[in-house]
Amino acid sequence: TVDRGAATEQDQRRGARTTPAYLASFDIRRYSSTTASLLQQGWDTVSDPYGGTIIFKDHSGEVESALFRNTRTNDHYINVAGGNDRGKYYASFDNYSEDGIIVGTSYKRYAADLNGSYKIRRNLEASSMVNMSTSSQYGTLGSEINTLYRTRAIWPTFNPWLDSAKTVPNPGNSNTDGNPVYWLGKTNRRNELNRITASAVLKWDITKDFYLKATASAYLFENIDESFTKATQTYTQMFAVPAAYTLTRPSFSNFSRSFQTQYNAIANYTKTLGRAHNLNAMAGAEFFDTKAFEMQVSGTNAPTDEIPTVNASTLFAAGSNYSTKSQFRIASTFGRLNYDFDQRYLLSVVFRRDGVSSLAEKNRFGFFPGMSAGWNIHRESFFKNSGLSNVINTLKPRVSYGQNGNVAGLGRYEVQGTYGAQALYNNTGGFLQTTLANPNLVWEKSKTTDIGLDLGMFGNRVTLIFDYFDRVTSDLLTNLALPDYTGFGSVRTNLGSYENKGYEFTLNATILDMANGFKLEAGGNATLVTNRIEKLPFNGNEFNRQGGFQIWDPVTSKLIWVSGLQEGKRLGEIYAFKQLGIFRDDAEIAKVAANRWDNVALIGGPSRPGTNKITPGDVNWLDVDKNDTIDSRDQVYIGNIYPKWTGGFNLNASFKGLSLYTRFEFATGHTIYNDLLARTLGNM
Repeated sequence: TVDRGAATEQDQRRGARTTPAYLASFDIRRYSSTTASLLQQGWDTVSDPYGGTIIFKDHSGEVESALFRNTRTNDHYINVAGGNDRGKYYASFDNYSEDGIIVGTSYKRYAADLNGSYKIRRNLEASSMVNMSTSSQYGTLGSEINTLYRTRAIWPTFNPWLDSAKTVPNPGNSNTDGNPVYWLGKTNRRNELNRITASAVLKWDITKDFYLKATASAYLFENIDESFTKATQTYTQMFAVPAAYTLTRPSFSNFSRSFQTQYNAIANYTKTLGRAHNLNAMAGAEFFDTKAFEMQVSGTNAPTDEIPTVNASTLFAAGSNYSTKSQFRIASTFGRLNYDFDQRYLLSVVFRRDGVSSLAEKNRFGFFPGMSAGWNIHRESFFKNSGLSNVINTLKPRVSYGQNGNVAGLGRYEVQGTYGAQALYNNTGGFLQTTLANPNLVWEKSKTTDIGLDLGMFGNRVTLIFDYFDRVTSDLLTNLALPDYTGFGSVRTNLGSYENKGYEFTLNATILDMANGFKLEAGGNATLVTNRIEKLPFNGNEFNRQGGFQIWDPVTSKLIWVSGLQEGKRLGEIYAFKQLGIFRDDAEIAKVAANRWDNVALIGGPSRPGTNKITPGDVNWLDVDKNDTIDSRDQVYIGNIYPKWTGGFNLNASFKGLSLYTRFEFATGHTIYNDLLARTLGNM
């Protein structure tokens, strides 16, 4: 007799169920006399670890073949230009399209440019530019991560087609766990992206040394997104009796628009005093303003597939239908003074004063100065008269210091506190404060010191540029975690600082420069960067740690906190479990892990109670603290995601108008985490 219950359990373990939906979608069976004929149809066999033999057909790559495609790009371009000594014009039109490597991700664009300039008077010139484009681009139906990970990692025995001619796609479980061709056929999408940029410039040369220049520009951005999903089926619904459907029919329409205007004016003065004092001074002001608007209507449960617009929907979830608008402004003044004495001693001083609307009125303006100085030693008479000048043609030490400001990531109204709509309560809508106000926030500031050297040798056939830089960012716009009883997860602060320093090298050489026109050049660059967290908001933890977890340190025989953010530590450290091997058989499991409990996979050794057991083929993980439990404390340091060294090298050959350029990039001293491989192995 055969225990059919036990057989059914084994079938489910190997994925060889016998329902109509499974038989139509998964080509995996128990090998028997009735299934042996499938070997003549491209099927194969493999030993079943639970006993017997499995017969299967490998469909590896078929989903990828449906998901990816060879693509081509079409680009048609035409332009016309002309003019005379008073005016010039240029116009162009471009038509660009490509199908997209992932099915359903096509892109189309039409663009037009019109530029012109005209000399109103001998010393007064006006110029303008208009650029217009309209395009459409569709992304993947699921997210890019799901498309590249889940869809590609689908079971190899899954048959993505329901017929031998491969014309009827199998929906699978969803748009990321099935044949993407089916789900594309069930979705109507429309995207339209419009851009218009216009600018006008007026330059007035008052004297040969002094001019004024005014610029005005505008940028309009509009985006329209529409989507409707028809009634769909999964493979289990398709073979149910009677057949079932998912009738939610989600539909949405989204419109967003932003309009930016920018105005600036500069005055520039250039003068040579005597024969050696060269002076250039510039001062200006700028105003930037952007306004944004967005609205969306979204609904579900339309009664038919024939009306793809949202007006056919019958259910509209709270929070999915909205309109928003916002505004952001920056007002700036800036200046620069360049001075050199006989091209030997160089000095530059700059400043910016920026004010932003996203900070409270008392803290809106920040002042950011900078300076640099250099010395062209090779222009000094004592150097020219020395033997070094026969080898070294350029020798320029230099130093610079500057400050920059940043408010990126800060919401346009965050300092005032933000509010959000909540679910209906007793059929009445309401608002809740979602972000704490902090009117004391100020600009995040980065102070950079740079010491460098420019060196040229052998008639400048070999050049070397060296820089040492040290950048300290203070008043970091960071989040301070708050206790749960406050009702807020965190509050934005200026309580952090971060240091980034390193070295940069750039070397270029002209290897050959022949009289017949052949030239061979080579070059390379390398950058060494280290980072360290200097300061974090005080929270009572050691090193004011934010996040992270504990691991067992065999050196000190105690638990230590790692990862997250900690003062004095680097960013990007990676910790993971270390694999010692794969359990070969039950005997090895009994010897090594009889009493082990894997708290991640939730499986135990044979001597532990419970049904979820470690079996042959499972991973033997390193038990760092030797307590017969695999948990987060058993992770070990494996590297850092940020490279220590980055750079590249290039080789350029040219001959009478023909040239060949090659470039190679490198990064080293870091660890690359292959998430696709990890997810794929995790499915095995």
